[in-house]
Amino acid sequence: MIRKNDLSEVLFAFVIIAFGLFLVYSGIDLSIGKMSRIGPGFLPLCLGVIITVLGIGILFERQEKHLDIPPNIRGLALITLAIGAFAALVETTGLFPATAALVILTALANHERIRPLTLLGTIIGLCVVGYLLFVAALQLPFKPISPDLISWFTGTS
Repeated sequence: MIRKNDLSEVLFAFVIIAFGLFLVYSGIDLSIGKMSRIGPGFLPLCLGVIITVLGIGILFERQEKHLDIPPNIRGLALITLAIGAFAALVETTGLFPATAALVILTALANHERIRPLTLLGTIIGLCVVGYLLFVAALQLPFKPISPDLISWFTGTS
C-alpha cells in the first residue's frame, strides 16, 4: 500500500524512477554480452533496474513519525571526508592505509562510541575483502601498501 507522502517525496521518487528507466532505455540497444565478457549495455541496464526498483521502494516505504531531529552536519562532513580521503590515499599510500582511514573517519561520524577492537576488526576485514575483490579477483593495480610508504617508515630511500 502506498503511504501518504509529502509531494516532495513523491516527486523525488518519480525522478529516481525516471532516471532508472532512462538508464534501462539507454542500455537496451547495446550488447549485454556474457558474464565472462560483459558488453557495454550491461552496466546501464543493471544499474537502471536497480535504481528503478529503489525508486519504487521509496513510494512504498513505511510511514514513520517525523521527529524533529536536527541534521547531523558532523556526520555528513566526516563521511564526505572519509570518501575523499580514501580516493586521495589509495594510490599514494596503498589500499590498506586508505581503507583504514575510511573506516576510522566513518566511525568518528557515529555518535555512539565504537570499541577499538571492533574498529580494528572492521579495518582488517575490509582490507581482506578489498584485497580479494579488487586486487585478486578484478586485478586492479592497487598495492596493499605503497613501497614509498614502507621506505618512509623504515627510513630507507
